[in-house]
Amino acid sequence: MMQKSECQIEIINRIRILRLANNVSQMSLANILDISSGLIGNIESPKFQHKYTLKQLYAIASYFNVKLDYILTGENKTLDSEKLIQTLIEYDG
Repeated sequence: MMQKSECQIEIINRIRILRLANNVSQMSLANILDISSGLIGNIESPKFQHKYTLKQLYAIASYFNVKLDYILTGENKTLDSEKLIQTLIEYDG
């Protein structure tokens, strides 16, 4: 079974922390993304290879009113386009 990359784990954990800090349950996030709450559990679990799609990452950033750059890197600075693309490729891996 393929495991999540370090980049994927960091992004998923950043979203989980953001979700918890804003008192958003897995069920609520699932409703926002129009997916099952079980899938959120699978995404947040290191046991499964599920991850958020790029469209979902964008929706999460919009919902929590943070830059996609923050979701991808944890930094509140705008990434140049090349760094953004490199990070997205690494995440999509």
